[in-house]
Amino acid sequence: MKTKGTMIITAVGFFLMLAIVRVSAQAPTAAQVNIPFDFSAGNSALKAGTYTIARTTGSILKLRSADGEKTVLINAPLTIGSRDFKAGERLVFNRYGKEYFLTQVWLTADAGRQLLPSKAEMETSRGLAKLKGEPKRVEIALRGR
Repeated sequence: MKTKGTMIITAVGFFLMLAIVRVSAQAPTAAQVNIPFDFSAGNSALKAGTYTIARTTGSILKLRSADGEKTVLINAPLTIGSRDFKAGERLVFNRYGKEYFLTQVWLTADAGRQLLPSKAEMETSRGLAKLKGEPKRVEIALRGR
């Protein structure tokens, strides 16, 4: 009886381990993106260009310019989900006039990370609210790595 129970527990553990390895292999940890406009990410102002965005630990994401001159750590504390699998992996920006603020990072089509608005974005949005305007949502597709 003990041997049969041990075999069942071992088999279930093995299949769970395979499932975990398969899921982690499917979830990308980094992607590349070409951003055609200057933007803000957290409290940092960044120039237009090609960037690599990578998941580090917990809610921290690392955004690095292709030339390696600029690296920014971004806190994206909120996990968000989507059932729109056609949307794909992407960055989402709020645009206020000519100013762009990174607001969401989707390294997979179904799960993303939401940034909290920076002080600069809140001030910009208050100014727009006085004009009864709404921010525009701008999405840029990521290239897998």
